[in-house]
Amino acid sequence: MSDNTQTFSCILLFGGPGCGKGTQGVVLGAVPNMVHLSSGDVFRSLDKDSDLGKEFLSYSTKGLLVPDELTVRVVKQHLDKMVESGKLDSDYHTLILDGIPRTKEQVKLIEPFTDIKRVVYLMMEDRDALVQRLAGRAQKANRPDDADPDVIRKRIEVYEAETAPVIDEYNKKIVAKVNADQPPLAVLRDVADSLVGHVSPTL
Repeated sequence: MSDNTQTFSCILLFGGPGCGKGTQGVVLGAVPNMVHLSSGDVFRSLDKDSDLGKEFLSYSTKGLLVPDELTVRVVKQHLDKMVESGKLDSDYHTLILDGIPRTKEQVKLIEPFTDIKRVVYLMMEDRDALVQRLAGRAQKANRPDDADPDVIRKRIEVYEAETAPVIDEYNKKIVAKVNADQPPLAVLRDVADSLVGHVSPTL
């Protein structure tokens, strides 16, 4: 990773695959002083014929997590490029993190350049509904990791074993639980309410 030591104020969107992190992140990222960063989008934007792209697909198409060091290195490089291009200013923007950290080790690895102000926990208990959501998403977007029901269920199992425990790494006072099994606008309303007072009002 680079030696860039900027620290970004962050909101962490947390929850299982299919809970709506990406949908909410895109909307929040449209607010002038907020920037949405999806680790999944960063990886999917890689050249699929490159060594790094092939390595990513070797994990994602099996429902497995990309190794911690590689994940954080790629995301940090992406952030550095955003700063260099003027798309991200640590003094002005709040970063919406979507898909990272996914393990306790990633929590430690991102600490040097992130200041987590709020964790929005999008909760969806119905596993069958999650599978249906993900399968439907595969038809609408370039998501090979969502095309196979067995891979989907593997992703959910990996989430429950490796990612769900990440929530315990954060102070409960900054965690806001939101029912994600609602229409998107209702979820957005609750997410927005949970962020009031935790995001810089600068516009």
